[in-house]
Amino acid sequence: MIKPTRSITAALILTLAPSFALSRDATGPARPPRDGALDHAVLHVPSPASPDPESEPEPELPPADPYGFAAILNSYRASAGLPPVAYDPNLSAWASQNNAAQCSQGLGHHILSNFFQNCGYNQSTVLDIARSWMTSPAHAQNMLTPSATRFGIAHGPGPYWTMNLR
Repeated sequence: MIKPTRSITAALILTLAPSFALSRDATGPARPPRDGALDHAVLHVPSPASPDPESEPEPELPPADPYGFAAILNSYRASAGLPPVAYDPNLSAWASQNNAAQCSQGLGHHILSNFFQNCGYNQSTVLDIARSWMTSPAHAQNMLTPSATRFGIAHGPGPYWTMNLR
């Protein structure tokens, strides 16, 4: 913020209130005369308006990858000369539903057309499941599908992991 100097303040007073005659003594800034009608002048310089946090909607941020899998997956894809894929919470929700079905009915894939899906279990971290999938040719092929642009991933319930790509 710019602090007004004495000369700027005097110029603003003259601009804002030209009917005031200003006087200056040898030691101080310009000031209105002291005739009893006006003891002092106060200049209020408005500060830049700050947005009202309640009036402006928050920008919608892209949802976060809860496991940090995007960095791992996109590293594999970059090594293969492929473009990165973006996290999609809808694909993660569907992966979570797949995990629930696996937990109650056993391991299996429940996919729709135009989707690629990797399932796994008994891996304790996202890095472990990614490494496991990359050592399996069919799972690695899914992760490196050139046409994929989005992915979702879920862990649990139980020891199950599912990754969906589209």
